Amino acid sequence: MRWLLPLLLACGGAGTDTDSAGSAKIQPWTGGDFDFYTQAMTDGCLGGAFEALFMPEGAATPHPFEYPIYLPDTEELPYTSTVDLREPFVEIPVIIEDAGDGGFRIRGAVMEAVELGAGAYGDCVVTMSVDADLRLIDSEELEGSASIAISDPRGSEERCPIFSSDDCLVELTLTALRH
Repeated sequence: MRWLLPLLLACGGAGTDTDSAGSAKIQPWTGGDFDFYTQAMTDGCLGGAFEALFMPEGAATPHPFEYPIYLPDTEELPYTSTVDLREPFVEIPVIIEDAGDGGFRIRGAVMEAVELGAGAYGDCVVTMSVDADLRLIDSEELEGSASIAISDPRGSEERCPIFSSDDCLVELTLTALRH
């Protein structure tokens, strides 16, 4: 029976908790709404200027997403939906898939016209393509990362930034807690 708990954890089928006697009890994974937080970021585009979009209170302050995100039961995978994160990142179509290690993955989710901020960049918008990987910590918490490729800056006011690299990537470290 000792082998069952590590096997379930490795397959993403359960988390653990303890009962009043301190014994491990298995908590199966169930889908539900999760509150996401950006814990850290690396800006490979504008030398840190994107921090204002992804971590507006600064690098030391985890930033909550505005809306909870539904993560499906494993039987629902692959799961297709749209996700609202926060302004200006809303209505991103996603396909959530089994990552094969008990977690989830999202590949190629695209936001076509994300505004960078009128104060600094006028009417400039960019395309953002998102890949994300989430690992189960337990039935109530996940952690992971997201890579956001930013491309095609455009605007009629010609105030779009010049990226420091043709391979413009923003990397995020994420946590998610059951809502």
